[in-house]
Amino acid sequence: MNNEPSKENQSFLEKILNYKGIILIFIGILIRIFMLLYYYYTHAIDPLKSWGDVDINFSGSYHYPPLTMYLLDFFRVVSFGIVEIFAFWSFLLEILSVFLFYFVLKSFNISNKKYVYGLFLINPFFFLNNVFSLENCGYHITDSFFFIFLFLTLIFYPKKEDWSKYLFYVFLALSAVAKIYTLPIMGFFFLKFLIEKDWNEMKKFLIITIPIVVVFLAIPFFYIENYLNLYLLWNEAGEDILPLYIRLIIVAIMGLLYIFFRLKKAGIIEMTFFSILIIAVLLFFSKPFIRYFQPLLIYGILTPYVFFSFTLNLGFIKRKITFDNNLLVFYSSFILVGIAYLIIIFLL
Repeated sequence: MNNEPSKENQSFLEKILNYKGIILIFIGILIRIFMLLYYYYTHAIDPLKSWGDVDINFSGSYHYPPLTMYLLDFFRVVSFGIVEIFAFWSFLLEILSVFLFYFVLKSFNISNKKYVYGLFLINPFFFLNNVFSLENCGYHITDSFFFIFLFLTLIFYPKKEDWSKYLFYVFLALSAVAKIYTLPIMGFFFLKFLIEKDWNEMKKFLIITIPIVVVFLAIPFFYIENYLNLYLLWNEAGEDILPLYIRLIIVAIMGLLYIFFRLKKAGIIEMTFFSILIIAVLLFFSKPFIRYFQPLLIYGILTPYVFFSFTLNLGFIKRKITFDNNLLVFYSSFILVGIAYLIIIFLL
């Protein structure tokens, strides 16, 4: 949004709107602090009130890839057996993840960063899935792990230095082994570099990612009892919706169509988010939580596009209104929130 009148002739409201980005950032941080205090207050007056996923992860009843389990174990240890401290770590990790997203915007050279970042902080879908809950506690600490690795991946991708490219692959691989959302990207990258005969990039990719995948996904077969059950739990839940072979056929068709019709033209970031889409579809038909798709909104934010603009003139305010990808993501998030509640009401 750009100002129409000169600053000297602006009304009081127009002058406030000049700082809309900072205002949105302040609101986004403030509502997060408020929700933390709200959780502590409601659990103080009702000690039996559920902490939701926070308590599930704190108690050790979880089924995640090994890296995520190691991180959960670490934060359980530094919580000293107190769930309230674990909840505070969950809060800090969510704050860290959204803090990192500002540096993602800087790395991608997104214009009007403060405004875009402010919209991200108050995005209702992100807030609902990672912070807000009236019933128990809205933090999903394992999602924070994934977002931290994903945002670090995106921060280093646009940088030109060789060490940045290595760090890009490091954090991409860590995101894949932490919550498997980006795991298909390993296959896409291999085929992409093979088709382009980019052996230098292939060497960097394999040297960095293969050891991380082997250490965190393959080696645990030999020392974690019932290791496959970590993943089969999702299959058991999904059998009531669709048989496993149908779910695998769906994602296989998606992957093959992408390989044949898009892979040669696709950029690395597009491939990364398509990888997330494939896993999100698989997980959704195993357990129908729409929050699996929230990383895709990040792609919408990072792909600048202006749809239309018009001048709003109400007398006391005159401004050029631009409807771009950021507003599209923001407003579509309200629809996603509605869909999420419908799924909770009718399917869960």
